[in-house]
Amino acid sequence: MICELAKLSDINASQWYEFSLQLDSGLVSIMLIHKDDKYTAFINSCPHQSRRMDYAAGQFLISETGSIICPAHGAEFDSDDGLCINGPCRGQSLTPVQIKSNEESLFAIIK
Repeated sequence: MICELAKLSDINASQWYEFSLQLDSGLVSIMLIHKDDKYTAFINSCPHQSRRMDYAAGQFLISETGSIICPAHGAEFDSDDGLCINGPCRGQSLTPVQIKSNEESLFAIIK
């Protein structure tokens, strides 16, 4: 399934965004960042205990090095590949979401 997330003009560099998508299987939350001319997205769920990564809607904890931090147990994830580099689920990864774009918009490909 292909779902439009946002207009390219609405996405700022180096900022995390949350998008909630209603699918036939239920609600799915996706987090996305635009960094180094690349869009990267993950399912908004920590692999440790399946808790959301945002502490409030669309609000994320970011380390000084740019890693994203789970607010529940402090797991720290690399923003490029989603790998947990510190915390209770070290070595596990966030679930990636494939992103495509056209001249105007960003799309998530949900499998």
